[in-house]
Amino acid sequence: MRFWMAPPLLFAAAVAVILNDNTPVASAQKAADPIEETFQTADGVQLHGLFTKSAKTPGNDPVVILLYPPGKDNNMGKGDWKGLAGKLSEAGYNVFQFDWRGHGKSTDIKDTAKFWNLQNPATGAFPNPWSGPWNTKFIKGAPTNAAKKIKNDIFFKDFLDPVRYAPTLILDLAAARYHLDNKNDAGDVNTSSIYLIGADTAATIGMAWLMTEWNRPAFNPNPNQLAAFGGFPTYKFVPQPLNGGVTNEAGADISGAAWLSANRPNSVSERHVKDWVSKMAPKLRENNPMLFLYGEKDEAGKKQANFFYNEVLVAKPPPGSPLQKITEQTFEEAVKGTKLAGVQLLGNNAELKTEDKIIQFLAARQKDRAKLIRKNRGFTEPWSVALSGPTGFGFNQP
Repeated sequence: MRFWMAPPLLFAAAVAVILNDNTPVASAQKAADPIEETFQTADGVQLHGLFTKSAKTPGNDPVVILLYPPGKDNNMGKGDWKGLAGKLSEAGYNVFQFDWRGHGKSTDIKDTAKFWNLQNPATGAFPNPWSGPWNTKFIKGAPTNAAKKIKNDIFFKDFLDPVRYAPTLILDLAAARYHLDNKNDAGDVNTSSIYLIGADTAATIGMAWLMTEWNRPAFNPNPNQLAAFGGFPTYKFVPQPLNGGVTNEAGADISGAAWLSANRPNSVSERHVKDWVSKMAPKLRENNPMLFLYGEKDEAGKKQANFFYNEVLVAKPPPGSPLQKITEQTFEEAVKGTKLAGVQLLGNNAELKTEDKIIQFLAARQKDRAKLIRKNRGFTEPWSVALSGPTGFGFNQP
């Protein structure tokens, strides 16, 4: 089931050669066993994740986030994500994957006041104006009065309108980034270099989240300094206005992304997706290289890849365009001889070479990122995302 939410090119020639190389990716290290971890979103949902440590130097190595497409009965166990995680670990990448809210084991609402945006009787304040209205309108079981028992779990079957509710999944990715930044600050990983690998509609969610990353600071602003200059005492949401604007944008930490049969559902307009890059995060196209893979016989997958490659990222700008060509760093490629799509492209590397292509793409990009050192991020709680409103990201009001 598919649904949605609404530098320098120094290694250019090497990437082009590598992507056409059918030599299997070799590794000497054995993949680490995945570790179960939990973390909490800004609106109080406890998410369940799996962390696979790099088999090389985890504290200095980059992180790859794996994203499956949300939908009925989908979870981390559907498809050979585990096999990909193992290959990535052996190649020197930390790997993190998680279940979206309402999927798999991510079903507990730990902070019901935030999730349901319940008014504080003492102050009269509402704690979650950002995603609270979405939760109360699109999740079955919203409290109607103070005496009613407060629902403290969430399942996909509770999604009254999965299409219109899906923008909240950006908060899940934001929470994953916060969780990884905490591991970074503890010396366990290096979030100065993060990669995304996703399938189907997860590509649209991932690109929307990446757009929000270009609108927030990579490091927690000093609260005392913010207060002294008339700013906010703590960093709460994206995009939160800061004195002097946002510098050292978090989007620069995203080294690249590989998408398996990237899909833009019809519920998301082409114009909206294009605006994420052209208006809301113009630095994205030249700073976040992408690989779009699709089955050679999958006509729908090819069409979608062409849309993202040619129309959203405009990899080959027309004559006279102010945009720079990015064909040396961002690619679209057919997986030969198959009509398989999405996560089905994984698990048969001997024949399809999908895993090899992904790791070769990451390795080429990592040559340009290997010297990035780990830096303390300093965030003390996950940030929310202003999905709608005049200062938000343009998603329709719930």
